[in-house]
Amino acid sequence: MDFTILSKCGADEAQSVADNALFEIGQKDFSTDTYLTGITTDLRKEAAVLSNSIGVERSHEFTAELAKLDKLFDDRAICFKSFVDANTHASDETIAQNAEKIWKKIVAYDLNFYKLGYEKELARASSMIEEFEKPEMQAIIASLVGVATPLGEMKVAAIDLLDLYRKNQGVLATKEEIIPSSVQSKVVLEIMNDKLLPYLSAMANAKPAEFGVPFAKIAQYIATINTKIRSRRSKTTTPEEATSEVE
Repeated sequence: MDFTILSKCGADEAQSVADNALFEIGQKDFSTDTYLTGITTDLRKEAAVLSNSIGVERSHEFTAELAKLDKLFDDRAICFKSFVDANTHASDETIAQNAEKIWKKIVAYDLNFYKLGYEKELARASSMIEEFEKPEMQAIIASLVGVATPLGEMKVAAIDLLDLYRKNQGVLATKEEIIPSSVQSKVVLEIMNDKLLPYLSAMANAKPAEFGVPFAKIAQYIATINTKIRSRRSKTTTPEEATSEVE
């Protein structure tokens, strides 16, 4: 039976095969087999590292979401600014004067603050919102037509954007410290192909009553994974290359 994992398997597949092997071995008591215990201990440790690498790499998929939230924040900021500007032209002199006060505040923070980089735009937005939440400013905002709603929406958008931005920065910092999954998966495959599988194969022949079932199940799972890999490879390579992919 085909029980050598093809080298072109992805990180997810390497993780899946390792988890399956550890599960099947764990169904029986092999605690007295110190050699096997040593291998599975190493495999479990390296598989955990691989799992962490995969998780961190996937957590970095924030780019599209950040862009989406940034666009939402920009739209709310523009809406807020537009309503304030419209109020400066109100026929009611009090409203127009109050709008001018708010407009001057916006100018002080930069009319195009939402076009700055994440850190600067969020810092200025936070300061501006804090300024407008002061009691005396709240009274002025309330006197304007249609300004309070976009201001509130801008605040929510800023909070959401800041939260995701901080998460993204945390992932970037963590990512610099982890082993890439493409590298770690090779470590897992080496333990599986060079140590665990040859040993299980030999022991399945020597002691089929103890090792036969676990090895057969692991080998069958690997055969299924290899079929998927060959199918994937056959779309971009010749049949000979796809079926001989064991390095």
